[in-house]
Amino acid sequence: MKEKYTIPLTKMSVKDWPGRTDSQGLVGALMVSLAMIGLLQFGERLDTLLFGGLFPVSGRVIAHTMIGLGTALYGGVGGFIVSEINPLIATATGTSPIAPFWLITNGSQVIAMLLAGRITKDVISWKNCILYAAICTVFMIVLYIPLHIFYFHMPWSKLIPMYSFQAAVAFPSASVLVRALLQVVKNAGFVRE
Repeated sequence: MKEKYTIPLTKMSVKDWPGRTDSQGLVGALMVSLAMIGLLQFGERLDTLLFGGLFPVSGRVIAHTMIGLGTALYGGVGGFIVSEINPLIATATGTSPIAPFWLITNGSQVIAMLLAGRITKDVISWKNCILYAAICTVFMIVLYIPLHIFYFHMPWSKLIPMYSFQAAVAFPSASVLVRALLQVVKNAGFVRE
């Protein structure tokens, strides 16, 4: 049976890990990372204004979308480039009280896309994008619970509605946006199968 797993912009011989490690792949991942940083400048400040920085909603949608896109396009190494540059800058500039924690949460999103791609074997499919968003949602809840309980001392009565709202916004938004962006890449003829 032919392996259908596809990393757009690459040949089928390239594996999802490490993915594209050539200069074009690394620079491409850096460009996606810079686009994510630009989008998150708005999203992070909006989340800080609305939720005090404890509760990223728009930032989560942007991060899920751009990290999923970067990982799907360039594989694991490219995904980590996309995911980790923003937390480093956010930590250095004091964007949010939880900015250092984003190193872990963003890295988990790369792992989520790699897992979803391995399971579905086609990163451009709806099935993959929905599975990716579902895994991201679970990872984010599992990772944020200790932070909110032990560091911020938030009660469960506040956490359950907060996580429910985040999941209700991030899950469908990330699924649709990642799929739409990957479909644009495919329709533009940048997928080599």
